[in-house]
Amino acid sequence: MMPAASSVKHPGPFMKKKLLFALVVALPLAYAGASWHLGQRIEASHDKQAAQYASGLPNVKLIKREYQRGVFSSTETVTMELMGDVARAMADAGQAGMKPLLLTVRTDIRHGPWLGGGLFDAGLARSELVLEGEAAQAVRKVFGDNKPLSVRTVYHFAGGGHSDVDSPAFKWDIASEDPADALQIAWDGLHLEVDFEEGMTRYTMKGQAPRLELSDAAGGRAVIAGMALSGEQARLFDDEPLLYSGSQRFTIDSISVSDPDGRLPRMDAAKLVYGVDITRDGDFIDGVARIASERMKVQDHDYGPAHYDFSMRHLHARTAARLYRGFLEATSDPATMNDPAALQARMGTLMGPAIELLGHAPVLSIDRLSFSTPEGPASLNARVSLSGVTPDDFANPLGLLARLDASGALSLPENLVRGLLVERSRAQVLQIVGEDADPDEVNAYAQSQYEQQIAPLLERGYVTRDQGQLALRLAFAKGQLTVNDKPFDPAALQAPEQ
Repeated sequence: MMPAASSVKHPGPFMKKKLLFALVVALPLAYAGASWHLGQRIEASHDKQAAQYASGLPNVKLIKREYQRGVFSSTETVTMELMGDVARAMADAGQAGMKPLLLTVRTDIRHGPWLGGGLFDAGLARSELVLEGEAAQAVRKVFGDNKPLSVRTVYHFAGGGHSDVDSPAFKWDIASEDPADALQIAWDGLHLEVDFEEGMTRYTMKGQAPRLELSDAAGGRAVIAGMALSGEQARLFDDEPLLYSGSQRFTIDSISVSDPDGRLPRMDAAKLVYGVDITRDGDFIDGVARIASERMKVQDHDYGPAHYDFSMRHLHARTAARLYRGFLEATSDPATMNDPAALQARMGTLMGPAIELLGHAPVLSIDRLSFSTPEGPASLNARVSLSGVTPDDFANPLGLLARLDASGALSLPENLVRGLLVERSRAQVLQIVGEDADPDEVNAYAQSQYEQQIAPLLERGYVTRDQGQLALRLAFAKGQLTVNDKPFDPAALQAPEQ
């Protein structure tokens, strides 16, 4: 039976004060504990990332790292040496070269959960370069009192975070002994955003750099406008921090070059794109690179739209990683690079993974090479693969050819081909008979030579002629070369007897 409401006892004033006191004491302690825990997580993440990148870049050495962690905030100072071994090797060899570059980054970290204002998360870090001496003076000439680079990172409760990278705008006047050679560089700044998962196992990025302009006292000017970068990447292997799959894009709205003195050709390009896509399928990766320009005008000729697509497909991922790591270590060792015998021996050790990679039948392709010429459009594609290569095949070139599978296609304006071949014939004739020869006779002879060279190729179907274009398709498989699906006879390329 429930007691009557009047019989329920309520906390008295003393009890209320005790509860309030407990809350006043417990809440700050709980917050401090949470902040300390989040600080531990951030420090552990920094420790892991420092270890990964110290082992991933042979020419980058971690010289000093200090991490001072408090309850509510921490400070990390990292000093790295870039190209130090190379600089010391050059000095030992008596070569006047560069000095090792020391780079110090200071990061001030505020632990969560409250990061100021309305922001609640695991932590907030602000990083900047620490420059001293000559380096500081040099940077001050360019950036003035502004920081050359700053990074703001928010760490998330669930792991990973978001970084904003900024570099300010500047104008830099470079003096010269000859005032006519004075140069000005104007940069409108850079902003980059990166969202990353814990340990940078996966990240996305996007960035913009509005404008870079170079101008000289004589009126010369080069402008790159509308630069943008984007990407989405995932690490291929936990033990190889620099290898990622995914996509990257770099675009430029326009590039223009003008020089009143004529030392540089006039150039006007628009809508330039460079993109790389690396996809993973089980143990294999495909890599495709694409370069394109909607307009590529040099002097009075526009070669756009222009495209170059190149791909490497069916690469065994682990073997490619071994080959990449071996090559990186070999070319980063100055003692090896300065000793031809040591370099040859080191490169010899890469033959094993290289042959193993070929044994998985990779496919190399120029998927598209196309551009416009004053005479008309030109295009090319090619594909090469080797099936099941073994070390023994390299001792038998004929056996290696039997494993080769290649194909390609070419289309060129006939007026372009004619002009190149006629000019070559004219030069050969003038070399024999001298510059006093009748130019009309020389030109007529060169034109007839072209017709005699192209006629048998057209008759045998090795080359097709259609609407001012000359085209052919090549294929090589099982040791047999075909042109436009016809077995190739080398006699067709021999010049007719005169």
